[in-house]
Amino acid sequence: MTATSRFSNPVALIPALADITAAVNKVNADGTLPQTTVDLLQLRVGQILGSAYFTVRVLRQSEDTAERLGAVATWREAPCFTEAERAALALAEAVHTPNPSGDRVSDEVYAEAAKHYDERELVTLTSVLGQMGFYIPLALIGQPIPGVAPAEQWQN
Repeated sequence: MTATSRFSNPVALIPALADITAAVNKVNADGTLPQTTVDLLQLRVGQILGSAYFTVRVLRQSEDTAERLGAVATWREAPCFTEAERAALALAEAVHTPNPSGDRVSDEVYAEAAKHYDERELVTLTSVLGQMGFYIPLALIGQPIPGVAPAEQWQN
């Protein structure tokens, strides 16, 4: 593991990244979804990708309990999640896990999520997953230092 990111400061190289980040963060933090749900989704995606950066970032920033955060990898069996959170985690896995036999997000997975979330909430869930999708290449290729805030490691 490297002690520095492979990239210097992506925002200094492409200033529009700051605008994109601000816009997506505004959508995802508007209160439509509980922050704990957002954290669970981001943690699960980080686990699926094997990204220490995403995983550590959520673990350090989340106000959720250690029990729930620790159970995300085994959410299907863990008793500490609501049915709505399980539906959101199923969406996260469906989006970020290949399905060689059909659609990633099956009608069943969508229908379960739609039982727990209205259309605005579903679009916000999609936005949270989209935010992760946008930053996946920066994290996997650039390898930012886990546990170090971007502002601290990406100096101008």
